[in-house]
Amino acid sequence: MNAGVLRRPLGGIGLLLVLLSLAGCTAADPSPSIVILAPNSTQAAMGVRDTVYNPPRPAPALQLTDQDGKPFDLASLRGTPVFVYFGYTHCPDVCPTTLADLRAAIQAASLPAKVVFVTVDPARDTAPAMKQYVDAYQAGFMGLTGTARQIATAAAAWGVQYQQGPVDSLGNYPMIHSTDVYLVDPGGTLRNHIFFGASSALIGQLLHTVSGQG
Repeated sequence: MNAGVLRRPLGGIGLLLVLLSLAGCTAADPSPSIVILAPNSTQAAMGVRDTVYNPPRPAPALQLTDQDGKPFDLASLRGTPVFVYFGYTHCPDVCPTTLADLRAAIQAASLPAKVVFVTVDPARDTAPAMKQYVDAYQAGFMGLTGTARQIATAAAAWGVQYQQGPVDSLGNYPMIHSTDVYLVDPGGTLRNHIFFGASSALIGQLLHTVSGQG
């Protein structure tokens, strides 16, 4: 994985890569949309969508194991904006693109913020695997893993859906998963669900807003 790549061709899950972009879909927002991307296509412009939770709500609990094998609690990051994203380290395109965009947006905004990357593939994404992956971005990202049950519980709380794709002859498989990034303000309130394809400028604008700089 090259963390410096901002854009790369999308595809590689059979004939279609199906991504569940849930736009903050929780028990209160049960309206997932499905984005279908053809193989070998470049990322299409996703437009501008409303990202705001109205009203804002407390961020769901997130208590898992970090990339150093230590217990992690999202509440420990109070006082700093946090971007929360669910994905997996074997993701060929969407996850590295999203994380690189977050890195670029935070650097451009020149504001303190944390990125918490939660795996939806705990069978392969152990703490050492997560550490190698997030360290490649050289941006202080945090990587979280846990048992299959713990990940399922966390994903459900955040309104994230995922499922394992077909296993190939070499034992490899994709994970089909929600693609929204969740922005939590310094007080621990869930403020935005940011759609896949959002520009770094938009991400930076939202970061300024939740930081009280917008």
